[in-house]
Amino acid sequence: MYHLKHDRPIVQKYGGTSVGTLERIDAVAVRVAEQYRSGYQKIAIVVSAMSGETNRLVDLVSGINPRTSLRNYDMVVAAGEQVSVALMAAALEKHGVPSRAFLGYQLGVVTDNFHAKARIESIECAKLYKCWEDGIIPVVAGFQGVTGDLEITTLGRGGSDTSAVALAVALQASFCEINTDVDGVYTADPRIVSDARLVEQMDFEVALEMASLGSKVLHSRCVELGAKYQMPIVVRNTFKPNSQPRTIIMSSNPDRKLEAPIVSGVTLDKNVVRITLHNLPVRGGIIGSAFEVIAAAGVNVDIIVHNRSHDSDRMRVGFTVGTTDLSRTKELLEKWTLEKKLGAYVEVEDGLSKISVVGLGMQSHPGVASRVFSVLENEGIALHMISTSEIKISCVIGEKEGESAARALHKEFIAHDA
Repeated sequence: MYHLKHDRPIVQKYGGTSVGTLERIDAVAVRVAEQYRSGYQKIAIVVSAMSGETNRLVDLVSGINPRTSLRNYDMVVAAGEQVSVALMAAALEKHGVPSRAFLGYQLGVVTDNFHAKARIESIECAKLYKCWEDGIIPVVAGFQGVTGDLEITTLGRGGSDTSAVALAVALQASFCEINTDVDGVYTADPRIVSDARLVEQMDFEVALEMASLGSKVLHSRCVELGAKYQMPIVVRNTFKPNSQPRTIIMSSNPDRKLEAPIVSGVTLDKNVVRITLHNLPVRGGIIGSAFEVIAAAGVNVDIIVHNRSHDSDRMRVGFTVGTTDLSRTKELLEKWTLEKKLGAYVEVEDGLSKISVVGLGMQSHPGVASRVFSVLENEGIALHMISTSEIKISCVIGEKEGESAARALHKEFIAHDA
C-alpha cells in the first residue's frame, strides 16, 4: 500500500491527455488545490506537452528537414512542455494556490549528450525546497533536460514518466504518481483484448519487461529507475479522481513471488523492424564492430539472430529495432559496410510485430514456451524470431497477426489460468 505523508514530498505526473485541453488542465488544478488545502503542500507536479502537441512539433521539424541534427530536433520538440507548465501554474494560481513553472534547464535537470534519447544524470532540488518553504507548488516540465554545456535535450517519447520518477528519487518522495487516461496497468491492451484485467499490484521486474516489450502505459526507463531506487510508482486515471482502481508497482514480498501467476501480462509491440546484415565475413570482432556503430548512435537493439553455414566463410546477423530507429540504423550500417569493404549488404523487413508473455511465475512452471508456440501454431501464425528469459517469451510475427495472437495468448494463460 502507498500512503500520503505530510513530511515527505509527493511527485504527480500528468500526461498529455490529462492536460490536453484548458478544461482538463483546470480540473487537475482543482484536484491539486484540494490536496494543498488539506495540508499536502510538498507536491511537485510534472507535466507533458498537451495531447498531440509533440507530434505536431515533430511534423514541423520533419517537414522542413527530416535529416536535421538531433540538436535542432530537441530544440523544437522540447517547446511543447513550456506551454503546458505555464498553463498549469496559471490554473493553480486561479484556484488560490501559489505556483511556479520550471523548464528543465531552470531546475537543473542535467542529462548526458545523447540528443532525443538523453539520460538524466542529476537534478538540482534546491529551488523546489525553496518553493515549498514559501508555500508554492512547483510545476516541472517533463521530457526535457540540459547538458553540462547548456544544450537542450529530450528523453525520448514517453520521457515525462522518466522525468517524474527521477524527480521523485532525487526528492526522496513517498512515491511517484503517474496520472494518465487509463485506470492502471492491464494484463493486456484492453483496446485489443476485451477481457483484459487491471493489475492492482505489480512487481518491478514484470512492469519493466512489459514496458520494454510494448505496453504503452509506462516508459520503460521510469520503471528501471523505480526498481533501482525502490521508488513505488502508482498508475491511476486522471479522469476518475475519487475512484479506487489503480496499479501500484513496487517490490513484493518474496513469499508472494512463489505464488505469482504463470503469466501476468501479454504485450503487443507493432513498432518493430527486422534488419539483417547478409554476407558478412567470418572474422574476429566483426559482429562487435557492427553493434558498436549502432550503440554509438543511441539505438536500442532487441532480438538478435546469428546464422553461419558450416562450409562457408560468410554469415548473416539479424536483429530488431524500433521503427523510429530504422532510417538511422540502416544508413549507419550501409556506411560501415562500405568503409570496411566487407562485401555485405543490409536488408530491411517491415510489417512485423512482437508478441510477448511476461510473468514471474514462468520461472517455476515448465512448459510455458511449448504452450506459447502451440497457441500461435494453432492460430496459423508463423514465428520469425524468438527470444526468451526467465520471465518472458517474445516472438516476432506478422503485424497483421499481432492482435489475434494477443487475444489467443491472453485466453490461454490469463483467462484460462485465473
